[in-house]
Amino acid sequence: MIKRVTLSIFLVIVLLITACGGKEVVGPDNDVEMGDLVPSITILSSLPEANMVNYEMAQELVEELQKLGVDIKAEPTDFAVLLDRLYGEEGDYDAYTIGWSGRVERLDPDMFIHSINHSDNADPGGNNTNRYRNSAFDALADAQRQEMDINKRREYVFQAQQILAEDVPNITLYSRANVQVYDKERFDNVVNIPGEGLFNEWTPMWINPLTEDKILRVASNINLDTLNPLAAKSVYEWRNLRLIYDKLVRLSPEIEPIPWAATGWDVVNDTTIDIHLRDDMKFHDGVQVTAEDVKYTYELFIDRKVEYFASFLAPIDSIEITDENTVRFGLKYPYAPFITNTLTQIPILPKHIWENIDDPNEYANEKPIGSGPFIFENFRRGEELVVKTNKEYFEEIKIDGYIFNIFASPEGVLTALELHNIDMVSYDLVPAHIDLIKNNDGGKYNHLEMTEAQDIGFFYIGFNLDREPFNNKDFRIALSYLVDYDLALDVHLNGYGSRGGGGLVINAANEYWYNPAVPIYDTYDPERAKEILEEAGFTWDSNGKLRMPKE
Repeated sequence: MIKRVTLSIFLVIVLLITACGGKEVVGPDNDVEMGDLVPSITILSSLPEANMVNYEMAQELVEELQKLGVDIKAEPTDFAVLLDRLYGEEGDYDAYTIGWSGRVERLDPDMFIHSINHSDNADPGGNNTNRYRNSAFDALADAQRQEMDINKRREYVFQAQQILAEDVPNITLYSRANVQVYDKERFDNVVNIPGEGLFNEWTPMWINPLTEDKILRVASNINLDTLNPLAAKSVYEWRNLRLIYDKLVRLSPEIEPIPWAATGWDVVNDTTIDIHLRDDMKFHDGVQVTAEDVKYTYELFIDRKVEYFASFLAPIDSIEITDENTVRFGLKYPYAPFITNTLTQIPILPKHIWENIDDPNEYANEKPIGSGPFIFENFRRGEELVVKTNKEYFEEIKIDGYIFNIFASPEGVLTALELHNIDMVSYDLVPAHIDLIKNNDGGKYNHLEMTEAQDIGFFYIGFNLDREPFNNKDFRIALSYLVDYDLALDVHLNGYGSRGGGGLVINAANEYWYNPAVPIYDTYDPERAKEILEEAGFTWDSNGKLRMPKE
């Protein structure tokens, strides 16, 4: 009997040691001498039908942290709800999975360096949803945007990337290749722009219909939350808004700034830029577009503190009209990407409509009126957005309009493609569907043309650094060793993309600005994660739960 009791005690000890990941177990009396329990964590993940890879990688990290004694769960969340949580005043979140698309203007590093990581943008509503703050990094982020010598600016950008890689304010999981398809029997002259895909701001204006049916049908697997340019926060909304509204400048697929609502510009000096407007533009209600509309729009975005664009508007000190078709921007300091970032993103609003709105930020804008190439007709939330071509536009457009169809799942899109009900996808196909279309299963996909382009954007796990345990740098570094980057790329993406790493924000696809010395933490190694936690003073209690370092 004594031997059996002794054996039972031995087995309990073995089980406790196993539960603690092999770490030495302390008795309950010593638990009180330890630091606080690592707080419970909720990762707000993508819904599986919206982004299966993000969903699976969140589950993977949950499993790894549970093995280390952390109370953690993943909470799949609708995309619009996720944005509300991240940008809301409450800041009520621990961690999340999301991505930044590689829109063409983001080839300039200012977005990924300054806008999403500078401490000025870390307040609620700002793009720095990680709440990352580092004064040394801020100095470099400020310096790179003010440096007009491109080689010197590159040095600042490289140094800034190094700090991010060391601090790990987020963990990049992967970058996805833009593998998308269109119906080649109905359309040609289609361009897949890296980071943008097929449904970019040029394809609807350039695409050539091959049949009498000149309506382009575009598929999305993400709903649109708003048509208000002051409230829009996602690429899915902006892909449509930038076709309904005009901008002063558009970036070509070759990343060259093209005067658009502007006819050109004069750089008077490093802090003074004159923008010359077209005189043949009208809003969709027939009212002429004027310099007053441009001045009003930029001042509205600044005055209403539209955080999504705050980083790009911050350099503006003054806006004045110098003649009927000229707007002068005065800057607080030289801002290298002013033409390619600021002027390419702000939509021109009709002053005669918006100046009569009590709260522009909350305005539903149910029938948006812009001056762009397409005119709004109808929007049914969760179903479709319908636009028609602006026949009075200064550029000839060959289609009669497009319908942006919203599907509940990628499977529904695949079926619609097979049945010829959809002409183009606006998102990256999931790997299983890529393989199906490539294999062509009896010729059912003969009508589809597959295209591919590398993406400079990235998907990542973000943290709220204002909360424990993410305010602990060593904890974040340990987490970077718990992510199986090869699982994301080789298994979930079937190789259609590139792998991530801790703190990586500019990837190799953006060759000129990419610093090959980073990321530092890009290896899956759970044992190393445990060592880092131990070295940083984390401990495991008698229940196998992870404890914060004792203060």
